[in-house]
Amino acid sequence: MSMVTRNDFSDAVRRLGVIPGDICLFHSSFKSLGPVEGGAESIIGGFEDVLGPEGTLVAPTLCSSDFYNSYNTWHLDKPSEVGYLPEYFRKLPGVLRSDQATHSVAARGKLAEELTKDHGAFGMHLCPFGMTAFADSSPWVKMYEHSAKVVFLGVTMLYNTFKHMVEGLYTEELLAAVKDASVRKQLNEGLWTFENRGTGIWLFYDSVKMQEYLSQLDLVTETTCGNAKLYCVDTKKASDATLDALRSCPEMWYEGEQLAWIRACKNAAL
Repeated sequence: MSMVTRNDFSDAVRRLGVIPGDICLFHSSFKSLGPVEGGAESIIGGFEDVLGPEGTLVAPTLCSSDFYNSYNTWHLDKPSEVGYLPEYFRKLPGVLRSDQATHSVAARGKLAEELTKDHGAFGMHLCPFGMTAFADSSPWVKMYEHSAKVVFLGVTMLYNTFKHMVEGLYTEELLAAVKDASVRKQLNEGLWTFENRGTGIWLFYDSVKMQEYLSQLDLVTETTCGNAKLYCVDTKKASDATLDALRSCPEMWYEGEQLAWIRACKNAAL
Protein backbone atom coordinates (compact mmCIF):
# COMPACT_ATOMS: atom_id res chain seq x y z
CA MET A 1 0.00 0.00 0.00
CA SER A 2 1.53 3.36 -1.01
CA MET A 3 1.97 6.16 1.51
CA VAL A 4 0.09 9.44 1.17
CA THR A 5 2.58 12.30 1.05
CA ARG A 6 2.12 15.96 1.86
CA ASN A 7 2.27 16.76 -1.85
CA ASP A 8 -0.31 14.08 -2.61
CA PHE A 9 -2.67 15.65 -0.15
CA SER A 10 -2.14 19.25 -1.24
CA ASP A 11 -2.74 18.18 -4.86
CA ALA A 12 -6.04 16.58 -3.80
CA VAL A 13 -7.10 19.76 -1.98
CA ARG A 14 -6.37 21.81 -5.10
CA ARG A 15 -8.48 19.42 -7.19
CA LEU A 16 -11.39 20.18 -4.87
CA GLY A 17 -11.19 23.85 -5.85
CA VAL A 18 -9.51 25.27 -2.75
CA ILE A 19 -7.23 28.18 -3.72
CA PRO A 20 -4.69 30.48 -2.05
CA GLY A 21 -6.33 32.98 0.29
CA ASP A 22 -9.39 30.82 1.03
CA ILE A 23 -10.80 30.17 4.45
CA CYS A 24 -11.00 26.38 4.64
CA LEU A 25 -12.76 24.37 7.35
CA PHE A 26 -12.23 20.62 7.44
CA HIS A 27 -14.29 17.75 8.81
CA SER A 28 -12.20 14.62 8.87
CA SER A 29 -11.44 10.97 9.44
CA PHE A 30 -7.66 10.83 9.47
CA LYS A 31 -7.55 7.03 9.40
CA SER A 32 -9.59 6.97 6.18
CA LEU A 33 -6.51 8.08 4.24
CA GLY A 34 -4.49 4.99 5.08
CA PRO A 35 -0.75 5.35 5.74
CA VAL A 36 0.41 8.98 5.71
CA GLU A 37 4.07 9.87 5.47
CA GLY A 38 4.67 12.38 8.23
CA GLY A 39 1.30 11.75 9.88
CA ALA A 40 -1.05 14.58 10.80
CA GLU A 41 1.67 17.18 10.25
CA SER A 42 1.63 16.36 6.53
CA ILE A 43 -2.16 16.80 6.29
CA ILE A 44 -2.21 20.14 8.10
CA GLY A 45 0.84 21.22 6.09
CA GLY A 46 -0.81 20.07 2.88
CA PHE A 47 -3.85 22.25 3.59
CA GLU A 48 -1.68 25.26 4.42
CA ASP A 49 0.53 24.75 1.36
CA VAL A 50 -2.59 25.34 -0.74
CA LEU A 51 -4.02 28.20 1.34
CA GLY A 52 -0.75 30.13 1.51
CA PRO A 53 0.00 33.07 3.80
CA GLU A 54 -3.26 34.86 2.91
CA GLY A 55 -5.42 31.85 3.75
CA THR A 56 -6.87 30.51 6.99
CA LEU A 57 -7.29 26.90 8.07
CA VAL A 58 -10.13 26.09 10.47
CA ALA A 59 -11.06 22.94 12.38
CA PRO A 60 -14.19 22.20 14.41
CA THR A 61 -13.34 21.67 18.08
CA LEU A 62 -16.79 20.66 19.27
CA CYS A 63 -17.44 19.26 22.75
CA SER A 64 -20.67 17.32 23.14
CA SER A 65 -20.20 14.02 24.98
CA ASP A 66 -21.48 15.54 28.23
CA PHE A 67 -23.77 17.83 26.31
CA TYR A 68 -26.05 19.27 28.97
CA ASN A 69 -23.16 19.99 31.34
CA SER A 70 -20.98 21.48 28.61
CA TYR A 71 -21.50 25.11 29.64
CA ASN A 72 -20.44 24.25 33.19
CA THR A 73 -17.34 22.26 32.20
CA TRP A 74 -16.10 24.39 29.30
CA HIS A 75 -12.63 25.95 29.23
CA LEU A 76 -10.44 26.99 26.31
CA ASP A 77 -8.11 24.01 26.70
CA LYS A 78 -10.92 21.45 26.91
CA PRO A 79 -10.18 18.60 24.45
CA SER A 80 -12.32 18.58 21.33
CA GLU A 81 -14.35 15.50 20.45
CA VAL A 82 -14.47 15.39 16.66
CA GLY A 83 -11.51 13.24 15.77
CA TYR A 84 -7.74 13.12 15.79
CA LEU A 85 -6.89 15.84 13.24
CA PRO A 86 -8.86 18.71 14.86
CA GLU A 87 -7.39 17.90 18.28
CA TYR A 88 -3.89 17.72 16.80
CA PHE A 89 -4.43 21.03 15.01
CA ARG A 90 -5.88 22.73 18.11
CA LYS A 91 -2.60 22.24 19.99
CA LEU A 92 -0.28 23.61 17.29
CA PRO A 93 1.62 26.92 17.70
CA GLY A 94 -0.28 29.96 16.45
CA VAL A 95 -3.70 28.31 16.56
CA LEU A 96 -6.52 30.32 18.15
CA ARG A 97 -9.77 28.88 19.48
CA SER A 98 -13.18 30.49 19.82
CA ASP A 99 -14.70 30.67 23.29
CA GLN A 100 -17.97 28.72 23.15
CA ALA A 101 -18.87 25.57 25.04
CA THR A 102 -20.32 23.28 22.37
CA HIS A 103 -19.40 24.59 18.90
CA SER A 104 -15.98 26.21 19.14
CA VAL A 105 -13.51 26.20 16.26
CA ALA A 106 -9.71 26.43 16.06
CA ALA A 107 -8.04 28.51 13.36
CA ARG A 108 -4.61 29.49 12.10
CA GLY A 109 -3.79 31.97 9.36
CA LYS A 110 -4.57 35.50 8.26
CA LEU A 111 -8.17 35.69 9.53
CA ALA A 112 -7.82 33.39 12.56
CA GLU A 113 -8.26 36.18 15.10
CA GLU A 114 -11.21 37.72 13.27
CA LEU A 115 -12.99 34.36 13.02
CA THR A 116 -12.44 33.18 16.58
CA LYS A 117 -13.02 36.34 18.63
CA ASP A 118 -16.39 37.18 20.24
CA HIS A 119 -18.02 33.84 19.39
CA GLY A 120 -21.28 34.51 21.24
CA ALA A 121 -21.09 38.27 21.68
CA PHE A 122 -24.20 39.27 19.70
CA GLY A 123 -26.91 38.12 17.31
CA MET A 124 -28.24 35.06 19.13
CA HIS A 125 -30.09 32.41 17.12
CA LEU A 126 -32.36 29.49 17.97
CA CYS A 127 -30.36 26.30 18.32
CA PRO A 128 -30.60 23.03 20.29
CA PHE A 129 -27.00 23.63 21.42
CA GLY A 130 -27.55 27.03 23.01
CA MET A 131 -28.24 30.36 21.35
CA THR A 132 -24.58 31.42 21.20
CA ALA A 133 -23.47 28.44 19.08
CA PHE A 134 -24.42 30.05 15.74
CA ALA A 135 -24.69 33.68 16.84
CA ASP A 136 -24.07 36.38 14.23
CA SER A 137 -20.67 36.94 15.87
CA SER A 138 -19.78 33.23 15.69
CA PRO A 139 -17.08 31.77 13.43
CA TRP A 140 -19.80 29.82 11.63
CA VAL A 141 -21.67 32.93 10.47
CA LYS A 142 -18.38 34.70 9.70
CA MET A 143 -17.24 31.75 7.57
CA TYR A 144 -20.60 31.77 5.77
CA GLU A 145 -20.23 35.48 5.05
CA HIS A 146 -16.69 34.92 3.73
CA SER A 147 -17.81 32.02 1.48
CA ALA A 148 -15.42 29.63 3.23
CA LYS A 149 -14.67 26.29 1.63
CA VAL A 150 -15.55 23.18 3.64
CA VAL A 151 -13.56 20.01 2.98
CA PHE A 152 -14.94 16.64 4.06
CA LEU A 153 -11.95 14.31 4.37
CA GLY A 154 -13.09 10.68 4.47
CA VAL A 155 -16.53 11.66 5.77
CA THR A 156 -19.78 12.72 4.12
CA MET A 157 -21.85 15.83 4.70
CA LEU A 158 -23.50 13.96 7.55
CA TYR A 159 -20.86 15.87 9.50
CA ASN A 160 -21.68 19.28 8.01
CA THR A 161 -21.96 21.46 11.11
CA PHE A 162 -23.29 24.34 9.03
CA LYS A 163 -26.55 22.39 8.69
CA HIS A 164 -27.55 23.48 12.18
CA MET A 165 -27.04 27.14 11.29
CA VAL A 166 -29.35 26.67 8.30
CA GLU A 167 -31.94 24.80 10.39
CA GLY A 168 -31.97 27.67 12.86
CA LEU A 169 -32.40 30.30 10.16
CA TYR A 170 -35.26 28.35 8.58
CA THR A 171 -36.96 27.91 11.94
CA GLU A 172 -36.67 31.62 12.77
CA GLU A 173 -37.95 32.57 9.32
CA LEU A 174 -41.06 30.42 9.78
CA LEU A 175 -41.75 31.88 13.22
CA ALA A 176 -41.20 35.46 12.07
CA ALA A 177 -43.98 35.10 9.49
CA VAL A 178 -46.57 34.08 12.14
CA LYS A 179 -48.84 37.08 12.63
CA ASP A 180 -50.38 36.36 16.03
CA ALA A 181 -47.86 36.83 18.86
CA SER A 182 -49.59 34.31 21.13
CA VAL A 183 -49.57 31.65 18.40
CA ARG A 184 -45.92 32.43 17.68
CA LYS A 185 -45.11 32.01 21.37
CA GLN A 186 -46.90 28.64 21.47
CA LEU A 187 -45.07 27.39 18.38
CA ASN A 188 -41.77 28.59 19.79
CA GLU A 189 -42.41 26.73 23.03
CA GLY A 190 -42.77 23.50 21.06
CA LEU A 191 -39.17 23.62 19.86
CA TRP A 192 -36.25 21.57 21.13
CA THR A 193 -33.95 23.96 22.96
CA PHE A 194 -30.93 23.52 25.19
CA GLU A 195 -33.05 24.64 28.14
CA ASN A 196 -35.85 22.07 27.68
CA ARG A 197 -33.35 19.23 27.19
CA GLY A 198 -34.64 18.15 23.80
CA THR A 199 -38.26 17.56 24.73
CA GLY A 200 -39.56 19.49 21.70
CA ILE A 201 -38.96 19.21 17.97
CA TRP A 202 -36.13 20.56 15.84
CA LEU A 203 -36.00 20.82 12.08
CA PHE A 204 -33.07 18.43 11.58
CA TYR A 205 -32.88 17.40 7.92
CA ASP A 206 -31.11 14.45 6.29
CA SER A 207 -27.72 15.95 5.40
CA VAL A 208 -26.60 12.95 3.32
CA LYS A 209 -29.74 13.30 1.21
CA MET A 210 -28.99 17.02 0.99
CA GLN A 211 -25.46 16.23 -0.22
CA GLU A 212 -26.98 14.26 -3.11
CA TYR A 213 -29.26 17.20 -3.89
CA LEU A 214 -26.38 19.71 -3.81
CA SER A 215 -24.33 17.41 -6.04
CA GLN A 216 -27.11 17.52 -8.63
CA LEU A 217 -26.76 21.31 -8.55
CA ASP A 218 -23.00 20.96 -9.18
CA LEU A 219 -22.24 22.52 -5.80
CA VAL A 220 -20.10 19.61 -4.53
CA THR A 221 -16.63 18.81 -5.84
CA GLU A 222 -14.99 15.49 -5.06
CA THR A 223 -11.73 13.62 -5.42
CA THR A 224 -9.73 10.87 -3.74
CA CYS A 225 -6.49 10.73 -1.81
CA GLY A 226 -5.03 7.49 -0.53
CA ASN A 227 -7.98 5.39 0.61
CA ALA A 228 -10.19 8.40 1.31
CA LYS A 229 -12.87 10.15 -0.66
CA LEU A 230 -12.92 13.94 -0.28
CA TYR A 231 -15.76 16.39 -0.89
CA CYS A 232 -15.84 20.18 -0.86
CA VAL A 233 -18.49 22.90 -0.89
CA ASP A 234 -18.56 26.67 -0.80
CA THR A 235 -20.46 27.09 2.43
CA LYS A 236 -22.39 30.19 1.35
CA LYS A 237 -23.56 28.66 -1.93
CA ALA A 238 -24.35 25.31 -0.29
CA SER A 239 -26.14 26.84 2.71
CA ASP A 240 -28.20 29.19 0.53
CA ALA A 241 -29.21 26.31 -1.76
CA THR A 242 -30.11 24.20 1.27
CA LEU A 243 -32.28 26.94 2.73
CA ASP A 244 -34.02 27.40 -0.63
CA ALA A 245 -34.68 23.64 -0.79
CA LEU A 246 -36.21 23.60 2.69
CA ARG A 247 -38.40 26.60 1.85
CA SER A 248 -39.60 25.41 -1.52
CA CYS A 249 -40.43 21.80 -0.66
CA PRO A 250 -40.44 20.99 3.06
CA GLU A 251 -42.29 17.74 2.29
CA MET A 252 -39.12 16.47 0.64
CA TRP A 253 -37.11 16.91 3.83
CA TYR A 254 -39.55 16.55 6.71
CA GLU A 255 -42.36 14.35 7.94
CA GLY A 256 -44.42 13.69 11.06
CA GLU A 257 -44.21 16.26 13.86
CA GLN A 258 -41.63 18.33 12.02
CA LEU A 259 -43.83 18.76 8.98
CA ALA A 260 -46.90 19.40 11.13
CA TRP A 261 -45.01 22.20 12.95
CA ILE A 262 -43.95 23.77 9.64
CA ARG A 263 -47.49 23.65 8.32
CA ALA A 264 -48.81 25.19 11.54
CA CYS A 265 -46.38 28.10 11.07
CA LYS A 266 -47.40 28.55 7.45
CA ASN A 267 -51.12 28.42 8.26
CA ALA A 268 -50.64 30.99 11.01
CA ALA A 269 -48.85 33.26 8.54
CA LEU A 270 -51.83 33.48 6.19
